[in-house]
Amino acid sequence: MQDLLRHVFGWVCGQNPAHTWMPGGEVLPLCQRCTGVYAGALVAGLLHLAWRPVPTPGWRWLNGAFLLFMLPSGLYWIPQNPELRCDSGILFGFGLVAFLWLTLPVESAIYDLRFTRPLEIPAQRVNRKSQIVNLAGLFATLVLVPLLAENGEAVAAGILMVACAGGALALVALLLANAWLLLRWLARRVSARAA
Repeated sequence: MQDLLRHVFGWVCGQNPAHTWMPGGEVLPLCQRCTGVYAGALVAGLLHLAWRPVPTPGWRWLNGAFLLFMLPSGLYWIPQNPELRCDSGILFGFGLVAFLWLTLPVESAIYDLRFTRPLEIPAQRVNRKSQIVNLAGLFATLVLVPLLAENGEAVAAGILMVACAGGALALVALLLANAWLLLRWLARRVSARAA
Protein backbone atom coordinates (compact mmCIF):
# COMPACT_ATOMS: atom_id res chain seq x y z
CA MET A 1 0.00 0.00 0.00
CA GLN A 2 2.82 2.37 0.86
CA ASP A 3 4.37 2.09 -2.62
CA LEU A 4 1.01 2.76 -4.27
CA LEU A 5 0.43 5.82 -2.07
CA ARG A 6 3.97 7.05 -2.73
CA HIS A 7 3.32 6.81 -6.49
CA VAL A 8 -0.13 8.46 -6.30
CA PHE A 9 0.95 11.26 -3.99
CA GLY A 10 4.09 11.75 -6.09
CA TRP A 11 1.85 13.55 -8.61
CA VAL A 12 0.96 16.29 -6.10
CA CYS A 13 3.74 16.22 -3.49
CA GLY A 14 7.46 16.86 -3.85
CA GLN A 15 8.09 14.13 -1.22
CA ASN A 16 11.17 15.94 0.09
CA PRO A 17 12.93 13.45 2.40
CA ALA A 18 14.10 16.29 4.66
CA HIS A 19 10.45 17.27 5.21
CA THR A 20 8.99 13.80 5.58
CA TRP A 21 8.14 12.06 8.84
CA MET A 22 9.14 8.50 9.69
CA PRO A 23 6.92 7.32 12.55
CA GLY A 24 8.16 3.96 13.78
CA GLY A 25 10.78 3.94 11.01
CA GLU A 26 8.10 3.95 8.26
CA VAL A 27 8.65 6.75 5.75
CA LEU A 28 5.35 8.46 4.99
CA PRO A 29 4.52 8.74 1.27
CA LEU A 30 4.19 12.53 1.40
CA CYS A 31 5.79 15.54 3.06
CA GLN A 32 4.75 17.06 6.38
CA ARG A 33 2.68 19.84 4.80
CA CYS A 34 0.82 17.44 2.49
CA THR A 35 0.27 15.08 5.43
CA GLY A 36 -1.46 17.98 7.14
CA VAL A 37 -3.48 18.95 4.05
CA TYR A 38 -4.91 15.48 3.51
CA ALA A 39 -5.38 14.54 7.17
CA GLY A 40 -7.05 17.92 7.71
CA ALA A 41 -9.27 17.41 4.67
CA LEU A 42 -10.41 14.03 5.98
CA VAL A 43 -11.29 15.37 9.43
CA ALA A 44 -12.95 18.48 7.98
CA GLY A 45 -14.95 16.37 5.52
CA LEU A 46 -16.16 14.06 8.30
CA LEU A 47 -17.06 17.04 10.48
CA HIS A 48 -18.95 18.66 7.61
CA LEU A 49 -20.86 15.44 7.02
CA ALA A 50 -21.83 15.07 10.67
CA TRP A 51 -22.07 18.72 11.77
CA ARG A 52 -22.55 20.91 8.72
CA PRO A 53 -21.61 24.46 9.78
CA VAL A 54 -23.81 27.30 8.63
CA PRO A 55 -21.50 29.54 6.56
CA THR A 56 -21.77 32.83 8.42
CA PRO A 57 -19.57 35.73 7.28
CA GLY A 58 -17.22 35.08 10.21
CA TRP A 59 -16.98 31.41 9.26
CA ARG A 60 -16.14 32.35 5.66
CA TRP A 61 -13.46 34.84 6.76
CA LEU A 62 -11.90 32.31 9.13
CA ASN A 63 -11.68 29.61 6.47
CA GLY A 64 -10.44 32.15 3.93
CA ALA A 65 -7.67 33.06 6.39
CA PHE A 66 -6.80 29.34 6.66
CA LEU A 67 -6.35 29.24 2.89
CA LEU A 68 -4.35 32.46 2.80
CA PHE A 69 -2.01 31.30 5.58
CA MET A 70 -0.57 28.83 3.07
CA LEU A 71 0.96 31.73 1.12
CA PRO A 72 3.53 32.93 3.72
CA SER A 73 3.97 29.41 5.04
CA GLY A 74 4.33 27.63 1.70
CA LEU A 75 6.68 30.27 0.32
CA TYR A 76 8.82 30.09 3.50
CA TRP A 77 8.29 33.76 4.36
CA ILE A 78 8.05 32.66 7.99
CA PRO A 79 10.39 30.26 9.83
CA GLN A 80 9.46 26.63 9.34
CA ASN A 81 9.60 23.51 11.46
CA PRO A 82 7.82 20.17 10.99
CA GLU A 83 4.88 21.13 13.19
CA LEU A 84 4.30 24.45 11.41
CA ARG A 85 4.49 22.79 8.00
CA CYS A 86 1.95 20.18 9.09
CA ASP A 87 -0.33 22.66 10.86
CA SER A 88 -0.35 25.04 7.90
CA GLY A 89 -1.39 22.06 5.78
CA ILE A 90 -4.16 21.13 8.23
CA LEU A 91 -5.51 24.70 8.15
CA PHE A 92 -5.40 24.65 4.35
CA GLY A 93 -7.22 21.29 4.25
CA PHE A 94 -9.96 22.61 6.55
CA GLY A 95 -10.35 25.80 4.49
CA LEU A 96 -10.38 23.90 1.21
CA VAL A 97 -13.10 21.51 2.36
CA ALA A 98 -15.12 24.41 3.77
CA PHE A 99 -15.14 26.30 0.47
CA LEU A 100 -15.67 23.22 -1.69
CA TRP A 101 -18.59 22.23 0.54
CA LEU A 102 -20.01 25.75 0.40
CA THR A 103 -21.19 25.30 -3.18
CA LEU A 104 -23.14 22.12 -2.44
CA PRO A 105 -26.89 22.60 -2.06
CA VAL A 106 -27.87 23.06 1.59
CA GLU A 107 -30.95 20.87 1.37
CA SER A 108 -28.93 17.86 0.22
CA ALA A 109 -26.25 18.14 2.89
CA ILE A 110 -28.05 17.03 6.06
CA TYR A 111 -29.82 13.70 5.63
CA ASP A 112 -30.77 10.86 7.88
CA LEU A 113 -28.75 7.65 7.81
CA ARG A 114 -30.81 6.24 4.94
CA PHE A 115 -30.27 9.45 2.93
CA THR A 116 -33.99 9.60 2.18
CA ARG A 117 -35.16 12.79 3.84
CA PRO A 118 -33.63 15.97 5.26
CA LEU A 119 -33.34 16.19 9.03
CA GLU A 120 -35.37 18.88 10.76
CA ILE A 121 -32.76 20.84 12.74
CA PRO A 122 -33.16 24.53 13.64
CA ALA A 123 -30.48 26.54 11.82
CA GLN A 124 -29.40 28.54 14.88
CA ARG A 125 -28.68 25.39 16.91
CA VAL A 126 -26.80 23.75 14.04
CA ASN A 127 -24.72 26.87 13.54
CA ARG A 128 -23.60 27.23 17.16
CA LYS A 129 -22.97 23.55 17.86
CA SER A 130 -21.41 22.87 14.48
CA GLN A 131 -18.99 25.77 14.83
CA ILE A 132 -17.92 24.54 18.27
CA VAL A 133 -17.55 20.95 17.08
CA ASN A 134 -15.63 22.02 13.95
CA LEU A 135 -13.23 24.20 15.96
CA ALA A 136 -12.70 21.41 18.50
CA GLY A 137 -11.99 19.01 15.64
CA LEU A 138 -9.57 21.49 14.10
CA PHE A 139 -7.64 21.97 17.35
CA ALA A 140 -7.53 18.21 17.99
CA THR A 141 -6.20 17.65 14.46
CA LEU A 142 -3.59 20.41 14.86
CA VAL A 143 -2.28 18.65 17.97
CA LEU A 144 -2.76 14.96 17.18
CA VAL A 145 -1.38 14.68 13.63
CA PRO A 146 2.10 16.09 14.44
CA LEU A 147 2.10 14.17 17.73
CA LEU A 148 1.32 10.90 15.95
CA ALA A 149 3.90 11.58 13.26
CA GLU A 150 6.72 12.48 15.63
CA ASN A 151 6.13 10.15 18.55
CA GLY A 152 4.21 7.29 17.02
CA GLU A 153 5.13 3.73 16.26
CA ALA A 154 4.67 1.93 12.96
CA VAL A 155 0.91 1.79 13.63
CA ALA A 156 0.91 5.61 13.63
CA ALA A 157 2.37 5.55 10.11
CA GLY A 158 -0.48 3.29 9.02
CA ILE A 159 -3.08 5.57 10.63
CA LEU A 160 -1.58 8.63 8.95
CA MET A 161 -1.39 6.93 5.55
CA VAL A 162 -5.05 5.88 5.78
CA ALA A 163 -6.02 9.40 6.92
CA CYS A 164 -4.13 10.96 4.01
CA ALA A 165 -5.64 8.56 1.49
CA GLY A 166 -9.11 9.26 2.94
CA GLY A 167 -8.50 13.01 2.77
CA ALA A 168 -7.41 12.76 -0.85
CA LEU A 169 -10.56 10.78 -1.67
CA ALA A 170 -12.70 13.35 0.17
CA LEU A 171 -11.16 16.18 -1.86
CA VAL A 172 -11.64 14.27 -5.12
CA ALA A 173 -15.29 13.61 -4.21
CA LEU A 174 -15.87 17.29 -3.43
CA LEU A 175 -14.17 18.37 -6.66
CA LEU A 176 -16.29 15.92 -8.67
CA ALA A 177 -19.48 17.09 -6.93
CA ASN A 178 -18.59 20.71 -7.70
CA ALA A 179 -17.76 19.85 -11.32
CA TRP A 180 -21.12 18.06 -11.64
CA LEU A 181 -22.96 21.10 -10.23
CA LEU A 182 -21.10 23.38 -12.62
CA LEU A 183 -21.94 21.19 -15.62
CA ARG A 184 -25.58 21.00 -14.53
CA TRP A 185 -25.72 24.79 -14.15
CA LEU A 186 -24.14 25.27 -17.61
CA ALA A 187 -26.60 22.82 -19.17
CA ARG A 188 -29.51 24.74 -17.65
CA ARG A 189 -28.12 28.05 -18.93
CA VAL A 190 -27.73 26.65 -22.45
CA SER A 191 -31.23 25.14 -22.46
CA ALA A 192 -32.71 28.40 -21.09
CA ARG A 193 -31.06 30.40 -23.87
CA ALA A 194 -32.22 27.92 -26.51
CA ALA A 195 -35.83 28.15 -25.30
